[in-house]
Amino acid sequence: MLPDTPLNSVSHGRTLAPEDTLLSVRGLQKIYETDGGPIEAVRDLTFDLGKNELTCLVGPSGSGKTTLLKCIAGLLAPTSGEVVLDGKTVTAPPKKMAVVFQEYGRSLFPWLRVGENVELPLKNAGIPKPQRTKLVAEALDNVGLSHVPRSYPWQLSGGMQQRVAIARAIAYQPEVLLMDEPFAAVDAQTRADLEDLVRQVRRELGISVLFVTHDIDESVYLGNRVIMLSSSPTIVQEDLVVDLPDERDQLETRALPRFTELRHHVYEQIQLAKKGFRPDAAVTT
Repeated sequence: MLPDTPLNSVSHGRTLAPEDTLLSVRGLQKIYETDGGPIEAVRDLTFDLGKNELTCLVGPSGSGKTTLLKCIAGLLAPTSGEVVLDGKTVTAPPKKMAVVFQEYGRSLFPWLRVGENVELPLKNAGIPKPQRTKLVAEALDNVGLSHVPRSYPWQLSGGMQQRVAIARAIAYQPEVLLMDEPFAAVDAQTRADLEDLVRQVRRELGISVLFVTHDIDESVYLGNRVIMLSSSPTIVQEDLVVDLPDERDQLETRALPRFTELRHHVYEQIQLAKKGFRPDAAVTT
């Protein structure tokens, strides 16, 4: 059985030894200045992401998950704290990081063919044409789209378009892949296929993945860890190790009693977060 969250729990996620750490978030805070006064979206958020690890972030709606991801990606400057990738502080989008967003349709250029969409970031980075061709072909093969390089995005299904977005991200050969609710707009069957694709890409390419989702079942199925965020201003409510077998199957894994226990625990914590529970405000008894 999973233990109840202790009243004196620390509102930080797991931290690792430097040699095991790829990405570190330390004391991250983000305050937005608005006409109505300052709004603190993220407060003192700390955790590490290890090498070749798939970690899911879940939390109530409006808990600052996207704000956190944008800060990690260097798209938004934190008010305080820092993000460190491979020992270097992130102050702008780093070359070793790629992002896949939910709105894949907006991220793909409809006038460019699939191969050209995947190639574009490599071209902008000044990578020579022969190497670009090789990387694009490998990325499309990794996501099962080697047969459509000359199609246009609008000729593909939603699931295939999201595969193109993933191919474009991995063609860039990142060390860290950030994914912001990337499967929220596709049907359930396509979503299951894409979940398995992400696990396959992580395993075969050795990429670390930080995956934001609203879907509790998805977080447990995908992740080595699930980081549960509190309501806003966001802190880490709990950092849970998912002790399921590394090899997972949509039918067999989801039927395991342990999957049900983990899912129940994550759901329970999210409900607590919605009610305003905050480990940083708990009192030891």
